Amino acid sequence: MLLCDTARDGSTAFEDLAIFAGQLAALGLPARIATRSVPESLSLSLQFDLAPLLHDGALGRGDALLLLGVDHLTDEALVRLRRFAAAGPVAARAFGAFARTQTALGVRARLSYVLGREPELFDLGPGERFAPVFGIAPGAALPPPGAPRLLVVGPNLNDPVEAAMLQALAARRGLRVAVVTDSRSKKEWTTDHGRPFPVFAYGEAPPRTLAERCELAIFFGRIQGSYRLQVLAADLIAAGTPVLDGSAGHGNAAASDAFVPAPQRLVGLDGFLDAEVLPNLARIGEHVRTSRAALAARPDRLLAFLGEGAPAAPATVRPRGPARGSVVFVPTNGVGLGHAQRCTLIARALGPVHPRPVFAAFPSCTSLVKAQGFDVMPLIGRSRLHARSHEHDLANYLRLRALSAGARALVFDGGYIFDSIYRIVLRREIAGVWIRRGLWPAGQDNSIALDREKAFDRVIVPAEAFDELNIAYSDGAHVTGVGPIVQSLRLDAAARDTLRARLAERYDRPFARLAVTLLGSGVAAARGAQVQALCGLFERRSDTLHLVVLWPNATLEPGWFGWRNSRVVRTGRAAVLAAAADVAVTAAGYNSFHEALYNRVPAIFLPQAAGFMDDQRARARAACERGLAAMAEAHELMALERRVSLFLDEGEAEAVRARLAATDLPPPGTRRAAEIITEIAHGPDAIGLDPAADRPA
Repeated sequence: MLLCDTARDGSTAFEDLAIFAGQLAALGLPARIATRSVPESLSLSLQFDLAPLLHDGALGRGDALLLLGVDHLTDEALVRLRRFAAAGPVAARAFGAFARTQTALGVRARLSYVLGREPELFDLGPGERFAPVFGIAPGAALPPPGAPRLLVVGPNLNDPVEAAMLQALAARRGLRVAVVTDSRSKKEWTTDHGRPFPVFAYGEAPPRTLAERCELAIFFGRIQGSYRLQVLAADLIAAGTPVLDGSAGHGNAAASDAFVPAPQRLVGLDGFLDAEVLPNLARIGEHVRTSRAALAARPDRLLAFLGEGAPAAPATVRPRGPARGSVVFVPTNGVGLGHAQRCTLIARALGPVHPRPVFAAFPSCTSLVKAQGFDVMPLIGRSRLHARSHEHDLANYLRLRALSAGARALVFDGGYIFDSIYRIVLRREIAGVWIRRGLWPAGQDNSIALDREKAFDRVIVPAEAFDELNIAYSDGAHVTGVGPIVQSLRLDAAARDTLRARLAERYDRPFARLAVTLLGSGVAAARGAQVQALCGLFERRSDTLHLVVLWPNATLEPGWFGWRNSRVVRTGRAAVLAAAADVAVTAAGYNSFHEALYNRVPAIFLPQAAGFMDDQRARARAACERGLAAMAEAHELMALERRVSLFLDEGEAEAVRARLAATDLPPPGTRRAAEIITEIAHGPDAIGLDPAADRPA
């Protein structure tokens, strides 16, 4: 193990430390950072950078201690480093810029006293600060998506002329533009201009991740003085990526022969790219690979300094996670049962793919996923016992990294893109697919999710049944709409009668009418009062059996069990029971709404509302306006009773069922969604899909 630490204090010191250790880890070296060394006040982004590198144990025989920035030793740092004195016979190697021999001797003496051993010193020399700068050529990654991707680093977004030129550049069809800037400029830009192209903050992703996401880069500021930018440039140069210098006075090109001088403003860049760069990308890339800067960016000198146990050349890391070569599905948000069901429908439609898809899901969804025959890794939910609200997501990030190592694609189904998901799909080793359900409530802030869309290779948008409900939140070639993804059933008269007879036998309760209530899990919105009112209503109907149908992990109320005509049913097959019912009282979530329509269920919708949910009222109103359902608000208990009587006593249920049978609904999109995922994960020539994917079960 190479335990990395810093002699400096402050967030910038640990930012540099995380980058350095991450670069070593990318070489295949066992680089770690002591958990005790990390301050609690670091930014969330930096915490995610550090999470895979943290180590709780002590140094042991054969390990080495690497210290950065030792030419800036302070008394506070020496006190903090004192704890390594009892580490035993381990090597100590220190990095710093030593302009004078006397400085190096002084640092060596002070460290020897504190550590109890004499460290070896690595003189960074001119141009490097605090840590060695070295680049890593990318390993196996996804092929570039068509047009070259241009990374614009540090443009002046506050200049209206420059901003206009950047937008014009991004509008070109033959170029895909992304920008890297500071956090404040990013926020102001997206507020004023939206998201015409991806914008990254400097600390939003490690340098290597950004380097892998472009085939051309231009720097509008000097990289000297910023370890992050120096490493980004080194990674680009190591990959043979053409790098242009738009800095004042072309200072980057003066210091590095890999840089090609370019216009120092965005004005003029368009013509320069067309005339000089884009026609010669291959030649410029060859120039970069054979430059003196590329030779200097190699890690050979550093690896030689690290000594025995370090590889002589960058190691090719071949990840072998449990899902290697497969597709990982991650349904999330809220309890996540609807998301999990949608993912299992698509996963089953993939056909006989080998290896089979695997899932990562919250405990509320694991039984549903397992029941469909898929392996599932449990994720950790948020808890009040966590000291900080994001701690569970840090742990989930580590779990997802381990599960998805070597996987071909990660498919995320949810509304809010957690940091753990975002960090996984940013890496070019794995394709990212976002299944994005629509109908976001008016006024909901989805800026973070829409900003993080840039990390995904494809966005699949399952359609709503009715056109007015389909709202475009973003566009582009990466966004693909598919038909509604729905569990489609067809119970003929004989199968329906058989199921009803089995229910009468199961509950020892003959009935002429079957009513089903499906009002969710009780987490997003409490519906105990409505269920209790329905139980009271059906208690007065001796010919009716009322089933209160809940997911296996749903919240129950004891009062639901005291009724003669009502039974509580915990099951994951609610759609089958609803299809056999004379009337269903149900929420208007995406799954329950479309199951009612496509399975021809006479439904009375009780829309649920919460800050993170979709607009169920709009969905229910659209069906009611077409005569395909009825609805009642949560507080309209008397209206709910009248609608139940209308359905059961006045023939409205059969009239709705007949109108549903005559309605031309959009074709289901399960098969198309599976085709997109298969193509992006396994290529266009992948094996065929399940031909029955969109046929009713």
